[in-house]
Amino acid sequence: MNNLKISTRLSGAFALLVLMLLGLAVAAMAQLSAMRAATSEITDKWMPSIEAIGAIAEQAGQTRIFIARHVMNTDIAAMGKMDQQVESARSRFISLRKAYEPLMSTAEEKKVYEEFSATWKKYIEVNDKLLTHSRKNENEQATAIFETESFALFQATKGLLDQMVKLNEDGYAPIKDQLAEI
Repeated sequence: MNNLKISTRLSGAFALLVLMLLGLAVAAMAQLSAMRAATSEITDKWMPSIEAIGAIAEQAGQTRIFIARHVMNTDIAAMGKMDQQVESARSRFISLRKAYEPLMSTAEEKKVYEEFSATWKKYIEVNDKLLTHSRKNENEQATAIFETESFALFQATKGLLDQMVKLNEDGYAPIKDQLAEI
């Protein structure tokens, strides 16, 4: 090595540095690619599900508020307006559910969603009975249903929605951990 000219030594050292930089660049690109894939999975798959479930939960709450306002009213015109709001809220609820359905990604999530759907159907049926009493100004009966059967079913649906959020959070947790390691 001592017999080599200084220019040859410098060229060799420079070439070695260039090779090391290229290796570092390739490793960085691989890490960035893995990070992008993990980030895409979270933003394209898991987060939209959680947002959709949140919108469904919010609309469920709005529907419950409109039903409560219906029960509190005794004016026929005001109840007619509340009926329209309830129907509008239910329609929006259906469209939010349709938007969420293709986002489900696991069998367990689909199972919980089916249970949610069955419970929500019962909730609607109970509220239809409640609204019938409310339209007749039978507020004691309507209030009793609102505070018992309707409330229990509403709580059950909220619990199932929370369970779906948890499933989605658990689904992206390993990916989040993978991102932390990168």
